[in-house]
Amino acid sequence: MIVGHVRTPGVLGALALLGAVLVGCTSGGGADGTPGSAPGSTSGSASSGAEPVLTEALARQVFEKYVRENAAADAKGDLEATARIEGGRLLEESRAEARLRVAKGDKDTPVRYVRPVFLVPAAGSGTGAGAGESAPQGFAVLSKRQGQESDRSSVLHYFVRGGDGEGWRAVVATWVVTEPPAGTPGTSAPAPDPSPEKGVLALRPKVLPSPARGASGRAELSPTGAADAAVCGKYAEFLSFTVPGGKSDSPYFVRGEFTSKLVDFFNGWHEKQLVRDFTYRPVGQALPVFRLDNGGSLVTCTLEGTFHDRGRTPADWISTNEGSDTEVLLGRAGRKWSTIEEVWSVTAVVEVPKGGGPSTVLSSNAYKATKMSVKGVELK
Repeated sequence: MIVGHVRTPGVLGALALLGAVLVGCTSGGGADGTPGSAPGSTSGSASSGAEPVLTEALARQVFEKYVRENAAADAKGDLEATARIEGGRLLEESRAEARLRVAKGDKDTPVRYVRPVFLVPAAGSGTGAGAGESAPQGFAVLSKRQGQESDRSSVLHYFVRGGDGEGWRAVVATWVVTEPPAGTPGTSAPAPDPSPEKGVLALRPKVLPSPARGASGRAELSPTGAADAAVCGKYAEFLSFTVPGGKSDSPYFVRGEFTSKLVDFFNGWHEKQLVRDFTYRPVGQALPVFRLDNGGSLVTCTLEGTFHDRGRTPADWISTNEGSDTEVLLGRAGRKWSTIEEVWSVTAVVEVPKGGGPSTVLSSNAYKATKMSVKGVELK
């Protein structure tokens, strides 16, 4: 039996979701079309305490430092330098991706991010997750990959300030579609054409609604942030099942590319000689939960998923696709395995509606999650 994966490279790598939406390859949009653009930067100031007040000017300094030092660290393959600007789950992902590159003999490609749009909460508004600090301890940035400024998707970074005096670090990097196709009045792309390339999955993500901003131009945090963040646990439960028993319908989520279609995709991995199951759980630190112009909330989730693949009987076995990440992390040997366990890191951006009702998953890298570890038991 061959472990088969439809090729859907992630946006932060080389995402190619084909059809009317080519995330990572589309045209349309630009700096003026990016949702929630602030009228301008505010000047930085220092508080009477040890930490300066978080202003857009300070957020810009943090972001520009990250872009500069991240590109330099990637060019050198310097994980120690990466650890000075990244933390939490993002740093763990960077280390896992570095291990895979070493195993493959590849080098990282430095990326720079341009055209930033800042989501900086106003002082006194807390983190949006119910903590209630006097100064917000986190902010987010929507930006474009340099050289792909016309792409309708944007990279979404979250930065948090450590409580141990270690300063600001990027802890999440994901993506979301921020501009509709040129000339399209709605917020959803037209239906994609059938995938022209075998093994490539065509998706049609919903466009991110505009984040809400106050009179000062600062981003508004959701007043129900703590409750809204519970959607991450619901999404983890939704993605936890044994194939082909995944349920594509849920009272908690709207049917779409990263809910019903994703479950159907994984149910398609069913093979009668194998038992395959997924177990997800929320991980990482609390992130700001921003209010949207439509009254809803923007929640970004970080999940850890464990994929178990095992023979149904002692005589059943698994072989990996030649050159696949799984095979490389298991040692490239064309061996037979009785069990394989992979730990994945998944991010998802979710729109939680005001007043309840099913949420919409705007993006997720679950189709091709970051492999944090792979281990197997060889068939005897």
